[in-house]
Amino acid sequence: MGLTVYYDWKTKIDPASARRMITRFRTIAQKLPFDKVSEIYEQDPPDGKWMFRRYDYSFRQGGLCRSRARGDGEEETVHVPALHALFFSVNVKGAETASIGLASHPPVVLHYEDMIERNKDGSESGRRLGQGDPIEFPTRRRGYYSWHSFCKTQYAANPKLGGEANFLRAHISLLELLDQIEATGVNVRIRDDSRYAKHRDVDRLLRCLRDWNAIVARFVGSIGDALGDDSGTLIAPIKDRPDFEHLEAKGISVLKRMAARQRRRKKKGPP
Repeated sequence: MGLTVYYDWKTKIDPASARRMITRFRTIAQKLPFDKVSEIYEQDPPDGKWMFRRYDYSFRQGGLCRSRARGDGEEETVHVPALHALFFSVNVKGAETASIGLASHPPVVLHYEDMIERNKDGSESGRRLGQGDPIEFPTRRRGYYSWHSFCKTQYAANPKLGGEANFLRAHISLLELLDQIEATGVNVRIRDDSRYAKHRDVDRLLRCLRDWNAIVARFVGSIGDALGDDSGTLIAPIKDRPDFEHLEAKGISVLKRMAARQRRRKKKGPP
């Protein structure tokens, strides 16, 4: 839980072009104020030749999770493994590591449907994942390289790590990297919890960060209260802040303000 940037892209290119493109992406990243930019890794090259650092760990990179509409109207998730993946990571202390990459995928995958158990009224009572009949699922990725990932930047704002200035470096550097990737001709989609990707107003970004800090602290504090003596086992990055208790108390007023805004919006009705 925390303020996060989600991003994805796809582009129709061949493996050689993908290798050139990922090199260009990394060159862009190296010019931005990240604390660390990793080397490029390559997974399962189609020609059997690794042009970058070989990645052969059991956890595979570049997979997709696609939503599928079933015949009964329900939704289920289809996992689409990557065929070839090229990627590197960037990081600012306190924020999550953001992965940047390109991966190809099969045009069709064999998917086993979920077995859904239902109550007498027809509502879902349980689901056994992948235990049903096999079906062929078209991925719509033939000839494409794509990537999707996310990065939680909120906890770069910990005062121990440099506070709001460090958060701004993490959040804005990531958005600048995504902007410059898009400038290469790739169609980048961004969903930013702070909406900074749309308005590009630093003051609004900081106000949003402060609200998120207060809300998360309140949420974590409420869970801790519910756990009682076992709350010491609760692990949350927000608890590492020296001002955690102040933020927790502030969270109530932030939530009240949000609720009041929603009431006003409801009274006003649709535009």
